[in-house]
Amino acid sequence: MQYLIEYPMGKQRLESHMKQMILNIKYEYEDGRISALDLISAVINKLPLPLLEEYIQLLFLPLVLQLVNDDSKKCRERVGACITVLLSRLSVQVLQSLYEYALKWSEDGTGGQLQRTSVQLFGFFLDARVDFMKKNSRVETLVDYLRHRMEGEIGNVDHTSVLIAKEWEMIYFCLQTVEKVGNVQQTILWKNSQLWESIIKCVAHPHPWVQLLASRTIHSQLSPCKLDHFEKINTNASSSIILKIPGSLFEITRNLCFQLNSEEEHQSNDISTMAIKNLSWIIKVMDTYPMLCFKDGEISELAADESDDENAGSGGDKRRDPVTWLITRLSNIAKKRGSLRREAIFKCFAAFATVCDSNIICSHLELILEPLNRVIVETESRDERVTNANRRSDAFGVSPADLPKEVLQLLEDKCGTEEFMSALTSVKSKAREKRDTRKQKVAVEAVKDPEAAAKRRIVKQVTEKERKKRRVEERKVGRGVFTKKPRHLG
Repeated sequence: MQYLIEYPMGKQRLESHMKQMILNIKYEYEDGRISALDLISAVINKLPLPLLEEYIQLLFLPLVLQLVNDDSKKCRERVGACITVLLSRLSVQVLQSLYEYALKWSEDGTGGQLQRTSVQLFGFFLDARVDFMKKNSRVETLVDYLRHRMEGEIGNVDHTSVLIAKEWEMIYFCLQTVEKVGNVQQTILWKNSQLWESIIKCVAHPHPWVQLLASRTIHSQLSPCKLDHFEKINTNASSSIILKIPGSLFEITRNLCFQLNSEEEHQSNDISTMAIKNLSWIIKVMDTYPMLCFKDGEISELAADESDDENAGSGGDKRRDPVTWLITRLSNIAKKRGSLRREAIFKCFAAFATVCDSNIICSHLELILEPLNRVIVETESRDERVTNANRRSDAFGVSPADLPKEVLQLLEDKCGTEEFMSALTSVKSKAREKRDTRKQKVAVEAVKDPEAAAKRRIVKQVTEKERKKRRVEERKVGRGVFTKKPRHLG
């Protein structure tokens, strides 16, 4: 490389070397492509500016094509870094010509790869040349374009095929660029309410990458706002999108609960962590300014899904309380089986106990304790069924009851021992009553409808068989023992 930069050579030889470098980024193996991209990045940094601008067409377009077509994530990241370095060194005139390329691609009527590429390039322009993007209202124009693209894509999402098709990519790249705009000029984002409506919908998008990016964008823009930011609710002085879109706080909360309620195989630690961070901030705003959760002051809009409020009490006041709705929703989610789902909810409860005032936790203590107590009871019941040998084999593992017990200790420290024990006793008493009632129903059914009772016993036996099989497989994996291949496949 040093030879290429400093050794005097003719234009034809220099151009030949440059073309060879570009050809190397299409090398068959990933390591070779990464080496070629590192070389190009070093050359871009060291070439004199006039010479770099002379060969800009030779560098820019092949890098963009490689960004689109490379299957390796590492290579795409290196290509993006090369394009960013290239844009950061160019003069305004040359930069404008490249920006016009991106604008032409963004106007592609087919809505295909060219538009997705243009959105990525706009993000690189924001990374490399903020000064250029701030001039001539380029950022404002970009935000309007991103809003238009996201609205169109969200309306066309097929929730049955989005995980295997390409429908998520445009939304994902738009959110990436929106996040970069927020880092550059936050005030422009606050002005565009329609864009934020699309971002809030993306929190419940079926693709996990879109969910994570939308949640992260909301957290980065809303979490810095303090509670006193919402004191003057009826004025336009505040820039918070929560004030400009009535009911948006509740919609964000509902979509975050949708994330936490994903099926076990779709649970993601990154998504759950970001959802917990958002909810830990939201619950404090809900408690102080509950009317922000309603549309146009209509209290009935909150409890639209009464299935989520089965434990909120029969009184209308409880169902109108956003904090009660949220904790009830989380409590109901944790009742369903699924270790990862329950772990996410219990971590959320622990975060609430850490950041919220004690009066919020104390007034909803039974709702929080109910799923915690359920998991502890289920774990103890399971341990009673296993043999001593199996219990010893699990002694060094992590019990499902460990996290709930830690959360119980946090709640006791937060609310005080007396109030905590009173609520825990009430929860255990109600659980015992439900269990006894269920047993009575089974006994009555055995007398009145023997056929239905027999079917119930068969289902229970099949479930127990599957449970034992699953436990055996879990122990094998824990010991490092894996299933052997059949002999005919050996």
